[in-house]
Formats: sequence, structure tokens, C-alpha cells
Amino acid sequence: MTRFSDDATPSRFRPTEADLITYRDLARALGAPPSEAICRYLGPIGQHLVFVGESGQRDWARVDTQARARWPDLPSTGTTAYDGMVLESLPERIVYQILRSMALPDMEIDLHQPIMPDVGPEKADLTLRRRDAACFIEVIGCCGVNRITRNDHERRGLERFERREAFYRRVGITPVCIFLDLLARPEELKGLCRSLVERLSGDAEAG
Repeated sequence: MTRFSDDATPSRFRPTEADLITYRDLARALGAPPSEAICRYLGPIGQHLVFVGESGQRDWARVDTQARARWPDLPSTGTTAYDGMVLESLPERIVYQILRSMALPDMEIDLHQPIMPDVGPEKADLTLRRRDAACFIEVIGCCGVNRITRNDHERRGLERFERREAFYRRVGITPVCIFLDLLARPEELKGLCRSLVERLSGDAEAG
């Protein structure tokens, strides 16, 4: 079997200088390197990164390798948060880390705990709690707010979320839904997380 060296890889499958800078900036803003799926929502500046990501895992890994060689301080890849907590997905890790950085000392972040165990087994992705107040958060890492999926894996992810969504409606709870496109706008995502912490703080005080 013929093996091709990395040097032989056509340039169209390699990240450009602009790609690397975009990847670096988003990784620093999110606290974790973005996936190709997140880059779909960057607009024109993310188009070539998406192309590279769709070309295969090896090509996408090259983006991180080259960026990390230039900027060794980039956050680690994967689903393990900076505090050692292991999340189920990269989008969950990103949201968890942002919430953890903003949460008050007496706030807890539960992972995959039942929403209403006396009614059904459905679990929230994240639950931000303070005293008796709770905020249920769903991180929909399979698609943007338009709910357009591109493969069977993403479709199954959306189906799982929509089952939980139906449960929330049945029990009269409105969760906070964070779709994948919001992760391409880190400042908006941080603003939302900040507002959740502030709201929960106020709810706990009122209670």
C-alpha cells in the first residue's frame, strides 16, 4: 500500500494562515478547540476549515497540530474540562466550562440528572442549581437553531433532543436551549451564560 507523507498532501487540504488564526481565536474564546461542525456557522471565514474537516479526520487533526505548533498555549482537545470533569461532548464541555467560570461559589452544575424523576427518566444535559432554584440547559450539538442535520448521527442526536423537548412541554418546564450555531459566537454564548447565573442568583434570593 502506498503511503503519502504529509508533505505530499495537496494544499487545498491544508489549513491556510487565515484558517489557523480563525481556529486559534475561536479556541481561545471558547476555551476549547472548535470542531468542524462549529466552524460551519462562522460564515465565509470558516468555509475552508469546513472543507478541510469534511475531507477526513486526518486532515482536520492537521489543523490542530499546526495551530498548536504555533501557539502551544491553546486549550486541549476533547471532552475533558479544565477542572477534570469529563463531559459527553465537546459542545457540552464548552458550555460547562463557561458556566463554571461564572458560577457563584454556592452554585452547582449537575450533569445528566433527571428533570423530574417522579414523572419520567428524561435527563437534562446540564442543570445549574443554587439552593432551591434550578435552570435546565440543553446543549444541542448536532445542529444549529434551524435544526438542519447533515448525516444519520446528527439526525439521531436531534431526535433525542426532541424527545426531551416533548417531555419538557409535558411537565411545563422551559429549558434553555443552546444550539451549535451559538458556539460560533462566543461572546453571545458567554452573555447568555452570564444572564443564567444572574437570573438563578435572583431566583434563589427571592425564594
